[in-house]
Amino acid sequence: MRFTVPLLLFLTCYYLQAQSILHFTRTSGWDHNTRSESFGMFSAIGNEIEATVVDDATGDPFSDLTSLLQFDVIVFSNTSGDAILSADQRQNFEAFIANGGSVMGIHAASDTYRHSTANGNNTGTWDFYPELIGASVQENPNHVAGTPQYSMQLTNSHASTTNLPEPWVKNEEYYYWEGGYYNANNTNVLEVEQTVGPNGQVNSYDVERPMSWYRELPEGGRLFYTALGHAPDNYTSDALFRTHIKDAFVWLLDGTTGIATSHQDQLHLWPNPATDQITLSNSNKAGNVNIALYNSTGQAILARTMVGSSITLDLRELGTGIYFIRSSNGSVQKFVVH
Repeated sequence: MRFTVPLLLFLTCYYLQAQSILHFTRTSGWDHNTRSESFGMFSAIGNEIEATVVDDATGDPFSDLTSLLQFDVIVFSNTSGDAILSADQRQNFEAFIANGGSVMGIHAASDTYRHSTANGNNTGTWDFYPELIGASVQENPNHVAGTPQYSMQLTNSHASTTNLPEPWVKNEEYYYWEGGYYNANNTNVLEVEQTVGPNGQVNSYDVERPMSWYRELPEGGRLFYTALGHAPDNYTSDALFRTHIKDAFVWLLDGTTGIATSHQDQLHLWPNPATDQITLSNSNKAGNVNIALYNSTGQAILARTMVGSSITLDLRELGTGIYFIRSSNGSVQKFVVH
């Protein structure tokens, strides 16, 4: 028997026992110098949600697709410019998204690979990226002067704003979108009130505008972006910013972590990573369970029926890489063969 369930179908709901996050901070434009502060915050959040956070400012993890696919979320934390990834690395990132990967962008992530329709310099190199992130900040001016205090309203119900006050009054370098690019498919969750421009006037681009948004990606992953996070103290002493980011992470990992999901019929597998064999057990021991194993491209490798509470699969003929097991009870597990 051969299963033909496409990769897209089960990547929308796979459940991981361990999460891995890539914290990426390379710049080829304006450098906010928030790397260490940002990594410190994300590492602490990772400890709280039992996830591993890998720090990188080189782009090297994007060079190998198999390695990249081991991450559940990639964070573009104050990245900038249009020369931080090679053509091959960009292609691997697109494959990461096609395989159900999720992404978080912070602040200058929208000043990275600016959209071809945006005004200013360095536009049109890789429109896939700004369309994914959801925006390219406009140029001249990019933002309000300094980090003034304004109020933000919660515009749509979302996990990332559940624990925020309304209004949220915050000092920030509030971005402008009017002359840049903005993806109309974004679902806004935070909107700043009307601001005053660097010229001391209220300009057309100073209107109320989104500061955080999300999208459910058609490939099965998720996107969350916030234009907040300009100054280093966001990551060290702004409790509300940290709460916003942590709650967004729980949402990004929903379906791949037990934090925000509940599966009564969840399969459990061990060891992971595996070498020669892997054992699966069924928490609901009633009835037989059909299982199918797929490689990272969605190709079905084998199909078996679990009779009783467990089954052991022989992996010796498989190559190293990432694989998925989907069961007839709706559970999906990702594991690594090394």
